[in-house]
Amino acid sequence: MDSKQQLAQLREGIDQVDEQLVKLFGERMEISSRISSVKAQSNMAVTDSGREQQVLERAMQLAPDDLKQDIPAFMRTLIALSKIRQTRELELVSPIDFPDPAPLKTGDAKVACQGFSGSWNEFGALSMFPGSRLQNCPDYESVFEAVRTNEADYGVLPIENTLTGAIGEIYSLLSKHSAYTVGQIWIPVEQCLLAVEGASLSDIDTVFSDSEGFSQAKRFLGAKEWELASCLDTTCAVELVAGEEKNNYAAIGPKHAAEAFGLSILAENITDNPNNMTRYIAIAAKPSYSEESNIISVTFSIANRPGSLCAVLESFMLSGINLSRIESRQVSADRYRFFADLEASLLSEAALSGLSRAAVQCEYFEILGCYHTFGEL
Repeated sequence: MDSKQQLAQLREGIDQVDEQLVKLFGERMEISSRISSVKAQSNMAVTDSGREQQVLERAMQLAPDDLKQDIPAFMRTLIALSKIRQTRELELVSPIDFPDPAPLKTGDAKVACQGFSGSWNEFGALSMFPGSRLQNCPDYESVFEAVRTNEADYGVLPIENTLTGAIGEIYSLLSKHSAYTVGQIWIPVEQCLLAVEGASLSDIDTVFSDSEGFSQAKRFLGAKEWELASCLDTTCAVELVAGEEKNNYAAIGPKHAAEAFGLSILAENITDNPNNMTRYIAIAAKPSYSEESNIISVTFSIANRPGSLCAVLESFMLSGINLSRIESRQVSADRYRFFADLEASLLSEAALSGLSRAAVQCEYFEILGCYHTFGEL
């Protein structure tokens, strides 16, 4: 018997086992339905953590040693499917209630961002909404307030960086304020060396920036015998150099700051790491999504017990939803708020079903928005 014949024979064996598995799965789900009827009569909860643990332990006892590491995942999937069926039959899975979308404004939109003229945040806002009217805010919470009070149509905020990770303050503010995420964009961090018109590299002896700006340009600065003077942020550094009008002063800052402050660019893209990028999100008082929207952001909290997070993630998995990002923020000694980005659309019935199933597993569940990446359409 050659290898092809052996493979065909083995696959036939797999097919026969699968037939038995499907039949047994149907029998298990039928029993699960009958259990849901008993629970309904007794007003019992769908989730019984003690019983689930018993099922897992019994399966582990029955499994041969070489399968014990795989049995928990197999049994948890069966348990999750049973719970989903029971919640559906008990009508505990409510349809996702999310507001209808509002059209996304372009061109003449009023956009709030933290920082001042020439800042990276301003550049992020203009990259998302070219030609918009900007409202510069003193802090990130003011951006949320501007959107809440309709002073701005949108707020643009940095939420993560590829090198430094998530910006915790933004996630905390998303928990605190009612706002919808309506878009995102990735901005490459390409710092430049800026000086007054007429200055040259040979004139420079002092460079101004914040600690992050200096750390992002270590390779460029390492070969220079320049004094490094710290500022609050890159905008302050650029403003100082522009105000002093000294040929020996330079600042590290974004390229667009040169135009904002009338400076020249002595060296472009002095950033060490070409993969350094910042992700910005746009928030609004109303959601905005369409057929092109392929990202759903959610936030949720769960009971502090083994398997709680797994149950939520299983709901996404069983609905074919890919999880692209998850963050957690501690809200008390033993409680966390989770933030997740899903590759899905609210216009998909499969996604709505998965979200409904996930919500059943949570103490709190909220959709923050459905949107796309700007510049990809």
